[in-house]
Amino acid sequence: MITESKGVPSVSVITSSFAKAAQARATSLGMPYVRIVALPSPLAVRSVAEVQQMAHEYAPEIVALLTSK
Repeated sequence: MITESKGVPSVSVITSSFAKAAQARATSLGMPYVRIVALPSPLAVRSVAEVQQMAHEYAPEIVALLTSK
């Protein structure tokens, strides 16, 4: 979110457990429209292969958010 406040496009990638808190924080910082992608929680119990698969699945959404106006 820090880069967003400086005008640099960014996407915060978090787990779904933190989605409400992240949106509240962004709003409190005056950035209610910050781009957030929430991955399914929890990550800690997933294997490396599962996390890598999630990265591949969510990459198009992250890129789309970074490149959209």
